[in-house]
Amino acid sequence: MATTFRLLSYPLSAGAPVWPGNPGVRTEAVEAIARGDNANTTLLHLFTHSGTHLDAPRHFNEAGPAAYELPLERFIFFHPLVLEVPKPEGGFITLADLLPAHARLQAVDLCLLRTGWSNLRAADPARYTAHGPLLHPDAARFLIDECPGLRGLATDAISIGSPAYGAESVATHRVLTGAGRDDGRFLVIFEDLRIDPDLGHASRIYAWPLFIEGSDGSPCTIVAEF
Repeated sequence: MATTFRLLSYPLSAGAPVWPGNPGVRTEAVEAIARGDNANTTLLHLFTHSGTHLDAPRHFNEAGPAAYELPLERFIFFHPLVLEVPKPEGGFITLADLLPAHARLQAVDLCLLRTGWSNLRAADPARYTAHGPLLHPDAARFLIDECPGLRGLATDAISIGSPAYGAESVATHRVLTGAGRDDGRFLVIFEDLRIDPDLGHASRIYAWPLFIEGSDGSPCTIVAEF
């Protein structure tokens, strides 16, 4: 059977939804053949959390590493698991949602939370960004404390948090990025990507960031290999 690849990242564009208050993507032509220049060149204005992106530990953990400081193997996953956790507006993904999958979570390195919220990304981007579901801090503690092989966590919502629940969102991010821990453990967080139900059958999932010194996050290209 031939190897196939599937893109899970959304294209970066000026109209792409972002967390409320974050700057969007802008492109600016520097040179243009149509204006008589020899080549087309473009200046990119990107926020570290533009479009499909990762949260490096440094995002909520002052002592945590930036993406460029992580070994390359942190961005390649061999044992993904899709968890179906459909949630309404502002719904919490709770510990009770995760406990039935405890045994399966012991054998995976990437957990993909499929909430169904991405259906609104194009249809109602304002609602998608402002009122999405989020991971409860207790559920985050379970994933990082009780699932030792887990290295990454992904969501099909704008964020693992929600603008409607600021305190809980900060707490969840701090837990997952390893803030306050003595053992150096953290999960790399991937947000705003397409999560298909069959991704658990992928042989590998690659999630490549831009390697920017000191960055707390980065847009990334996420590809599943089958």
